[in-house]
Amino acid sequence: MKSKIWSWLVVFVAIAAILWIASAMTDPEEGAQLDFSSLAWLVFSLLAFAAIYVVYFMTRDSEAWVVGTRQVVMMAIGAALYGIFAWLFNASVIVVPSVSLVSIRPAIAIPVLFGYAFGPVVGFFTGAVGNILGDFLSGWGVYPVWDVGNGLIGLVAGFVMLFPDKKKSVNFLTWLIVALIALAVVFIIIEPEVPVWGEMTDQSGFIWVMIIAGVFAILARFLGERLGAETAAINLWGALGIIVGIGFAAFADIWINGYTFLVAMVGEFVPAAGPNIINAAILAPILLLAYNAVTARTGR
Repeated sequence: MKSKIWSWLVVFVAIAAILWIASAMTDPEEGAQLDFSSLAWLVFSLLAFAAIYVVYFMTRDSEAWVVGTRQVVMMAIGAALYGIFAWLFNASVIVVPSVSLVSIRPAIAIPVLFGYAFGPVVGFFTGAVGNILGDFLSGWGVYPVWDVGNGLIGLVAGFVMLFPDKKKSVNFLTWLIVALIALAVVFIIIEPEVPVWGEMTDQSGFIWVMIIAGVFAILARFLGERLGAETAAINLWGALGIIVGIGFAAFADIWINGYTFLVAMVGEFVPAAGPNIINAAILAPILLLAYNAVTARTGR
């Protein structure tokens, strides 16, 4: 059957509301980090939903939007896996210097894989609901724009299905991602010091993180010719998803948390996006290879 994208967005909102209420009831002081005094989070969430619907409407005849029993099962599996592994790393001490809560998250490869393999709806649900679950288990509360941002990571990774020729999409994405990463490096050069955990901190070391992320993008493009188009495609679509998703959340925090543009970019976007791109570049192809091996063996 054909998916009605708005119905899945309603399901996501319902799950977010339930977990927010549960979080508030279990720990009233720490559990419900949702400030109703500012509705900026709602405005940006609605803008994201509107953008998703526009893309869906323009490409609604594509098989990428088909959701059947298999996709629904994968949504549940993907969200559960991402939530559990996100919680495991949220609970660790592997934190990244930033103006907000950012941790090393190898699990980012999960929404990338599920979006790439099963389509944008499955990817969005995996990323968004999985992030809500992971934050809930960690006791961090609910942060709607970051939940939507994680959903966008899986959604954009699933856009590969909108392009019959993966090689052509890879050629374009390589230079787009390199350009966006170069722009992030410029932001760091312009304002290398931002308030991290209450103290002005030099973030210029992240220049190398972003450069490595860019190198991974270029390597994915050229190694893809030897290792197969799938390897390049999942790396590059995953990287674009991370840039779009984390960029959306960081940009929204300009209004939600009162950051300046450069503080949001250097203090939130760069620390979250750079390591995530590298993690996804390493792990997503491995997970895809394992998934392809299983499906080839089972014939599904």
